[in-house]
Amino acid sequence: MTDSNADFNVSRRTVIKALGSAPLLAAAGPVRALNKTDVIVIGAGLSGLNAALLLESAGMSVKVLEGRDRIGGRVQSLRNIAGNPEAGGTAFAPGYARLVDAANKYGVGLVDITPTIPYFMNREIYLQGQYIKGDEWKEHPLNPFPAQFKELPPYAYFNVLMGAINPLKNSDDWVSPDNAQLDISLHDWLVKSGQSEAAIELAYNTNPTHGMSAHDISALLAMFAASFGSKQRAITANNPVKGYTAVGGNQAIPEAMAGALKNEVQLETTVVGIRSDGSGAEVQTADGTIHRADRVICSLPCSVLRRVKIGPMLSGRQALGVKTLDSQVINQIHIVPKSPFWEKDGMSPNMFTDSLAGMVIGEHKGADPRDVTSLTIWLRGERAAWMDQVNQTDAVRQVVADLERIRPAAKGQLEVLGYKSWYRDPYSSGDWAIWAPGQVSGFFDDLAKPHGRLHFCGEHTAVANRGMEGAMESGERVAMEILLA
Repeated sequence: MTDSNADFNVSRRTVIKALGSAPLLAAAGPVRALNKTDVIVIGAGLSGLNAALLLESAGMSVKVLEGRDRIGGRVQSLRNIAGNPEAGGTAFAPGYARLVDAANKYGVGLVDITPTIPYFMNREIYLQGQYIKGDEWKEHPLNPFPAQFKELPPYAYFNVLMGAINPLKNSDDWVSPDNAQLDISLHDWLVKSGQSEAAIELAYNTNPTHGMSAHDISALLAMFAASFGSKQRAITANNPVKGYTAVGGNQAIPEAMAGALKNEVQLETTVVGIRSDGSGAEVQTADGTIHRADRVICSLPCSVLRRVKIGPMLSGRQALGVKTLDSQVINQIHIVPKSPFWEKDGMSPNMFTDSLAGMVIGEHKGADPRDVTSLTIWLRGERAAWMDQVNQTDAVRQVVADLERIRPAAKGQLEVLGYKSWYRDPYSSGDWAIWAPGQVSGFFDDLAKPHGRLHFCGEHTAVANRGMEGAMESGERVAMEILLA
């Protein structure tokens, strides 16, 4: 087994210790004062790179600092596995205009994944120790859905429901003060909307996309995700192409963006302090180096930013946001099957379960869309939290053993070639932002406000788009903010 977390030459413990203990812009010994640039960008993910490229195109000098030893941030492709399956940033629709434009502009080929979508949607249902066939589900006693939705499988119900009852008309309505009354838990809003506890438990809590359960997230976050998804479907309604990945994996897009910069991204450069005043800004890295610029852009998620010392200190609702906005815990195990065991047991390789194995998805990334090139086990919610608290090797072994238990034909056929914990990644401490009840109305408007000469971007600051397109949106916004300052 290879561990994709081995990308890092320092441990999570080492980095967190450096972030938490380094004196703000003061080293134990002499530091090197590097030549001043117009802008320093912290983070070589999509948001930071988009901002850097836009500022360079306007004639500014830009330096990009990245703590990891690779480009891409939370977009990561596993190049050691056939088809380059994604550990972060799985796919994108043609409506991701900024991302598609970047791929075209910087010479990254795009792969039409439309032929594989039907395979993705077909999943075996395994609940309470039993398989439930598709034609049995509608009348099955474990089906808790209302009569008009009985035919929907549990993994499709929530998205269809949100499409039907979502009160938001536009994807940016989630941050409008007019909708502050909806900043309650998703669970409470669903109950008010007539959903049963059993339906919420099965359709959402079994494999939650945000938080540990529907109690943990704001209804506005779920509405935002649903509105954005609806917008993307509307954009592609008359487009024969429904989705893309990049040739060589989606990480190829930020890599190409970084390659287009005038100055090479400085990798393995961990930022521990930022200070700004009326005359300029300084960034200190873990090795004691001080980098100077007129302005600084920080694309770090709040789960990491709160370990960086900032002077003057953040205050008010902005400080509250940085201290409390968390990132999604989610883990993946990437497996290459030694044989197509699903042909032996006559079932789909894909699974939706309430078992430890969670959700299993076959990757169709070969020349023939029917071919399964690898399997991804998605561990969400409490499963991911459990994996992050125990020995990694033991956790992976137990999950694989659980899959073999419920799929006997898979026994001895599962070769683990990749594992990713986004929480254990010290440069993200989780994946996408998780907005808890009350947080959207509590501090969203303040989170991305400039703090002196320090500016903020990242998907958690995006207003109208999510995921990779949200990151690109935020980079565009912060670049304009600086150009107009």
